Amino acid sequence: MTELLRVFQQAAAATMVQALPLGGPLLILGWLIHLSSGLLERESLRMFGLRGYLYLFGWIGTLVHELGHAVFCPLFGHRIDEIRLFSLSTRNRSAGYVYHSYNDRNPYHLVGNFFISVGPLLLGTALIYLVLRYLAGFPLHIDYALPLADQSAGTLHRMWLFFLSFKSLAISVVRNIDLTDYRLYLAAYLVLSIGSSMTLSPQDISSGLKGLATLLSLVFLFNLGLAAIDRPSPNIAPVLSWAAVAGFLMLLSLAACWVGILIIRTLRALIRR
Repeated sequence: MTELLRVFQQAAAATMVQALPLGGPLLILGWLIHLSSGLLERESLRMFGLRGYLYLFGWIGTLVHELGHAVFCPLFGHRIDEIRLFSLSTRNRSAGYVYHSYNDRNPYHLVGNFFISVGPLLLGTALIYLVLRYLAGFPLHIDYALPLADQSAGTLHRMWLFFLSFKSLAISVVRNIDLTDYRLYLAAYLVLSIGSSMTLSPQDISSGLKGLATLLSLVFLFNLGLAAIDRPSPNIAPVLSWAAVAGFLMLLSLAACWVGILIIRTLRALIRR
């Protein structure tokens, strides 16, 4: 009984060490981006109206958002029943949608719900990386100099290393800002447009939580099997490094949303709309 308890505790601890440093900061940032993007959309609608918002940056955001859902459907065996990536119609506010179906008894399909639901965050972050890395020219390199490979590191220590990666990336970006380069402003527009699309509907959140529960259950069972044969859990250092970059890009998206909100509010105050 003592040995069985030890195996369960070891598996639970390994799952926590893997999940919290990876998912914790990203989920928090995703939630903040969701709230900020919603506020930016409301401010934009008050200032420009629905058509103006769609023409200004809503078309890019909607396209990226729906593609974010769509690209993960075939990867996890979901069938896309109907899709509209973007429409300029102002008859309703559903500018795009993706309807998909799956087998709710298939664990792989259930896990897919998580990735499909957060697809706009994943695809949006990837596109922002490409924009900043290759258009703006920011050196967004993964810092492997940090001791992330230390398997004995606990959850709090790994989250501290996550923060240090944030700091390293921020310094590299600030040092390479050139206010005279037009590409910087084009990149800022794209980051704002893409970042404003990184929202999750209540249905996305509900479906995503079910998929996340399935994913964590499978990870726990995997760690349980390793603990039962007295094997160490996999080293997540490379994944943690990528997650640090993703988190930093999400933080930039959050900042871009608030810059957009402040600019629109200032314009509204000036013209009293």
